[in-house]
Amino acid sequence: MLTGDSEATAKEKSIMFNDPRVCQFYDPDQRSGKAIAESLGYGGRVAWDIYLFYQTVGEWIEAPPNPVYWAHQISASWADRAHFHTGDDLVRELFITMKRLAAP
Repeated sequence: MLTGDSEATAKEKSIMFNDPRVCQFYDPDQRSGKAIAESLGYGGRVAWDIYLFYQTVGEWIEAPPNPVYWAHQISASWADRAHFHTGDDLVRELFITMKRLAAP
């Protein structure tokens, strides 16, 4: 999504998230961002800097399902401003959402 994005840069930056639970990939055609934007009702756009929470479901065969909740840092005007959070506000929003969704 940024000038200079490349497979080499993605590999270099991936060491920031050295955790076996994290799966990383390089998507030069932005297929995942387009599919996620479509699932949110924003066809023709590309989602990035986005945080998605899903119900536990089986394998995604075709397209991503609708998330239970989402937040973003997308400055573009097309993204729903009600879901826009940055900095400490983003951290707080993600924490509250995770806590709510993890509650029995």
